Amino acid sequence: MRRGPLLLAVQTALVAGILACVVLIAHRHPWRLDLTPEKRFTLAPHTREVLARLRDDVTVTGFYSGQDPAMRQDLADLLALYEDASSRVHARLLDLDRSPGAAERLRVHTYNVVVVEVGERRERVDLTTEERITSAILRVAGTPPVPTYVVRGHGECDPRDDEGRGGSGQGAEALAADGFDLRVVEGAAALPDDAGLVIVAGPTRDLAPSEVAAIDAHVRRGGSLLALVDPPTPPSVARLLRGFGVELGNDVVVDEQGRLLGTDGLAARIAFLNQSLVPQAPEVNAILPIAQSLRLLEGEGVRAEYLGVTAESTWADVDRRPLGNGETHFRPDVDRRGPLPVAALTRVDAGQGREGRVVVVGDADFGTNLHLGVLGNRDFLLVAAELATRADAYTAARPPVPSTSTFSSLALTAREARLVLWLAAIIPALVCAGVAAATARRRRFA
Repeated sequence: MRRGPLLLAVQTALVAGILACVVLIAHRHPWRLDLTPEKRFTLAPHTREVLARLRDDVTVTGFYSGQDPAMRQDLADLLALYEDASSRVHARLLDLDRSPGAAERLRVHTYNVVVVEVGERRERVDLTTEERITSAILRVAGTPPVPTYVVRGHGECDPRDDEGRGGSGQGAEALAADGFDLRVVEGAAALPDDAGLVIVAGPTRDLAPSEVAAIDAHVRRGGSLLALVDPPTPPSVARLLRGFGVELGNDVVVDEQGRLLGTDGLAARIAFLNQSLVPQAPEVNAILPIAQSLRLLEGEGVRAEYLGVTAESTWADVDRRPLGNGETHFRPDVDRRGPLPVAALTRVDAGQGREGRVVVVGDADFGTNLHLGVLGNRDFLLVAAELATRADAYTAARPPVPSTSTFSSLALTAREARLVLWLAAIIPALVCAGVAAATARRRRFA
């Protein structure tokens, strides 16, 4: 046999072997570059965290219409991401019209429906988004839902209002999707025995002594409390939280240097989260529209630690002047310089090895419909609720809320906006002007 054909055959075999190895590696370690604005081909860190903690096999069945190939493809792409992320997730796609037996067993009669199963437990998802599928997996294979009571009757945000600017219905929906079974209670004097988490969000009037006593007893027997408090805070609420080792500053945090474009400098950014409490902090920080600072107190049977702190550029106006005459200049001998704690977690000894938990955030507006979708506010609300109820909270960033807009929003601080302006407009214009001047001068003396 000639040397040339033999060498060609060897080279061909080597190339084929290399390609086979590449295909095998790609199959075992799939990697995808997702350039879509809404990251439709990438699971959120929260979803990956939920899947990493699965201890049981999960079957996810999606039903599609054979007359709608686009629907089938979207559903197939989404379920494939779950299968690639966890070996415990087993997905299958069924044509509803051709699978009447499976559809009857799972009681599905409409298209674009997903059913999540773990043993005998089953959860149906009618709107097939990542957030809802992950929520179903969490309820079926994760921790049981937390009975959550939202206190009303003192000017709090209404969790039943999902359209008004001051309502908190969208926040309630996010909590429900994260495994919290929300119910509204008018007044806190008689909290149900099954209460796991009690939420007091934005009270503007004092709680009755019986209500304060009921919430205090709830925490001290091992319950949880999430308190979102705006400045100024009613005295009864301030006294309640002081008993749990958290003193409210009753001031206003000013963040002029880090303010968002078009704001008045009162939107305080949470620059740092306690890594011991939130090891996988969300990529985007939360913005508190009008916040007050906190201070931790020592007390018997109480262990408190800061959860969120603002940047060094912030300061606290102790007289809350920005809410009155609008003044925002710093007074060295009166006001307090940052960084400022604006969120805290307190553990209260409940006896018999149990502990009550209290999470306090010095602002309630960030959880309203108007501000929940701003930067990391939604993630921070869920992290705060989970830290109050679960020792091992799911702290990674959640799936983004689906948007109907073709364009993705971008929020910049004033410093970042100036940097973009200089790099994208001013410096290129100066360079072009310099080149034009040099060219003109050269031609003049040529």
